[in-house]
Amino acid sequence: MPSVERSKGLGAMLRGLFDIATTQIGRRLRDKNVTIAVMGPTGVGKTSFINRASGSDLRVGAGLESMTQDVQRSQPFQLGDYRITLIDTPGFDDTRKTDAEILLQISNHLSMIARERRYLSGVIYMHRITDNRMGGVATRNFRMFMHLCGEQALPNAAIVLNMWNEVNADVGNARRQELLTNEKFFKPAITAGAKAFEHDDTVQSAHRILCHLAQQPPKILLIQQEIVRKHVQIGMTSAGLALLQDLVDKEVKHRDRLQQTQKDIEEAIRQREEGDRVELEEALRELESTYKKLVQQKTSLLPTRSTRSWRPLLLRRLKHRATNVESSPQSLLS
Repeated sequence: MPSVERSKGLGAMLRGLFDIATTQIGRRLRDKNVTIAVMGPTGVGKTSFINRASGSDLRVGAGLESMTQDVQRSQPFQLGDYRITLIDTPGFDDTRKTDAEILLQISNHLSMIARERRYLSGVIYMHRITDNRMGGVATRNFRMFMHLCGEQALPNAAIVLNMWNEVNADVGNARRQELLTNEKFFKPAITAGAKAFEHDDTVQSAHRILCHLAQQPPKILLIQQEIVRKHVQIGMTSAGLALLQDLVDKEVKHRDRLQQTQKDIEEAIRQREEGDRVELEEALRELESTYKKLVQQKTSLLPTRSTRSWRPLLLRRLKHRATNVESSPQSLLS
């Protein structure tokens, strides 16, 4: 009998060890599954990069027209020990959707991942090294990238200077130096731990970047922390507030232009300048249409609850944007 009991005990112990080993192997396999998001302006080459790296066939836009209207994912692909999935995101200058719609799409997708307790091993921001300056569109996209990631996730970020094969080496190196050392451009991200890479549109180049990111421990992004863990509404997140500030700034400028155009129309009528009046009225209609869309975007980001708890913070954040206009910050949120 003792031998039977010892046999049973040994069997139970072996089964326990097997279960532990299986669990650990399963955990290691799950850890090998890597998700990386790719961000940047429209036309910078995000989808082409993903297709090149993964062998996927996501639709690529022609010129500056975006085909990435929605967040889309590549097929998982093997790269060394890692099984990688890439997330393609539309830029904040999309040709068919507003910036507010883009922010909602990206934040919803990232929140869904976080709720499944799957975090990103890396986030790529792509920039065309062929651009001779970093204009307003690129600056706005990078600012939103920083607000989405948060400083704590930037060690998992890669600044990818795309189209490196299309510029002279001296020109490319000079632009790289300026982009990475200027506080107005990428230096804040580099200082916080992001790494810069050149990409020459080859599979090898793309895989080198992905291998670096795949080795990083997954981290939660700021937008995921805010929405999933803290239950912050989109307009009150760091990215949401940044976009609201931009929208209010544009709204104020368009309001000024509307008022000035209306005055110009009245003057054209007094001077009986019929041709000028017709042109100005057409310009007024376009301004009114744009102004209406800006207000709609702003409204879509504002918290839906009727409580006033969010208003003081928004007013403080937006106050400096309204210092040069007659209307108060309060009216800008109405």
